Amino acid sequence: LTDDWFEPCEAAKRGTMEAVKALEARGHCCVPFQIPTDGWHNYGLLGAVNAAEGNMRSFIEALEGEDVIPQYKLLLITANVPNFLRPIIKCFVGKRKGHLLDLFKSGGISVYSYWQKCADILQMRSTWSEAVKSKNLDAVIYPSLPLPALHHGTSGDITAMFSYMFIANLLQWPCGAVPVTTIREEEQRYYDKSQLPADQRDEYVSLTKQVMEGSRGLPLSVGVLAPMWRDEVCLRVMQEIEEGVMFREEPSAYLKEKK
Repeated sequence: LTDDWFEPCEAAKRGTMEAVKALEARGHCCVPFQIPTDGWHNYGLLGAVNAAEGNMRSFIEALEGEDVIPQYKLLLITANVPNFLRPIIKCFVGKRKGHLLDLFKSGGISVYSYWQKCADILQMRSTWSEAVKSKNLDAVIYPSLPLPALHHGTSGDITAMFSYMFIANLLQWPCGAVPVTTIREEEQRYYDKSQLPADQRDEYVSLTKQVMEGSRGLPLSVGVLAPMWRDEVCLRVMQEIEEGVMFREEPSAYLKEKK
């Protein structure tokens, strides 16, 4: 239930297990599956490829003079940090932010390094394919995101949570999300640092706690990931979860705002 990079909140874990139970109740066999590449690897790989040219050059050129939206400005600042300062900055931030800092290199990386990253993607796809085949799995079910919807304008501060989305992007496997539950009154919290792995006890924890405050009623989904070219399997499992869970709750948090 975790990619070992960003621990899902309690409600995300509960929702995933409810989806598993719904599938089992409909006659499907569900078994634990240890993902072969963790979030540290996945986030790092996607980030390194996207940032390969350096300084977000294509992003800036595509804007044709327009200003970068606020949610991207932190990424732009990070991309433009002089390389000689990066090791110094890493001494003052958490391990995860230090890892993200390593993804960007002012001036970009060499063509050779870029092709090595592309080779790493191909290796990841092979590793995942073999792991799924060895377990005789039709699909993988996991929290589509570790947290509920973020507060407006804050996504740029907590991009680390999107690591779960990057799996399908890197594998190019069919994937979909199915809403299964909403956050309950007693679930409007995140873990204390002492409850988290040592490499996740950083500044993201306080940001995550702010996201969880007042989150009662926000929906959460599970992700369904099927092997390449098995789109019909992905859709079938999504349908089975949808019919088994029978999620009919209205997003009370949103409705409250509307009133």
